Amino acid sequence: MNMQFKSICVAMALVAAPLTAQAVPVTYDIGPGSAPGFSGSWIHAATDEMGNTGYFANGEKAGISGFLTLDMDNLAATDGLLTGVGDFGLNHDTWTIDITGGGSSALPTFLGGDSLLLSLDYNLTSAGGHSSTGTFYFANRDFNNNIADGGPNLIDDNNLYLWGNNWINANGAIDRITFINNGVPPSGPDGLGGLIPNPLNPNLNGTSTNFPLGLDLYGEVSTVPEPGVLAMLAMGIVGMGVRRRITRR
Repeated sequence: MNMQFKSICVAMALVAAPLTAQAVPVTYDIGPGSAPGFSGSWIHAATDEMGNTGYFANGEKAGISGFLTLDMDNLAATDGLLTGVGDFGLNHDTWTIDITGGGSSALPTFLGGDSLLLSLDYNLTSAGGHSSTGTFYFANRDFNNNIADGGPNLIDDNNLYLWGNNWINANGAIDRITFINNGVPPSGPDGLGGLIPNPLNPNLNGTSTNFPLGLDLYGEVSTVPEPGVLAMLAMGIVGMGVRRRITRR
């Protein structure tokens, strides 16, 4: 009897182990939001700064949808595919954003002292022939006093709210122009409250390889059965087998 019980325990462990090992990654369906004020997932030309915060909000934008799989303990394994149709700065087109990985660290520091929550590496391609690679950065910042309706960067077991840009906002608008100019800082103020791109930089007038983008993501956990539930079902089946064998004896 003891040997039989041990064998059953081993079988249960073998059944449960590969299932529980998958419990960490969470897949979010990206699309329209249900919270007021965070009503969709967008990619946009990041042209409008929110005051002097260093965060650039919606310029021209287009809705996107798809999926994003996150493992907060292993962000390098982040995977996702987002698609959209519309004009968000580079003419009306069909777009695909392939999320190829992610990361998190104490650096960089954003304007105001915010640390990095996570970053998402991407390849962006369009039907019109545009292609670029880069990273979207999301600050560890609650943009609306812990209420998930105004663009807070928040991730939990049920929902995902992310908003960030594809450059680091450590110095506000200066960083944005430096990013557009492929690392060349602006040459000075333009007298109108803005900054003048450095005239020595060859990548001006829309020819820069760096296009400032913002990414707003709303996600709900995918409806695929959770691995933990599947593991419990598997153990239940094994338990039924144990009971039958004991009853027969």
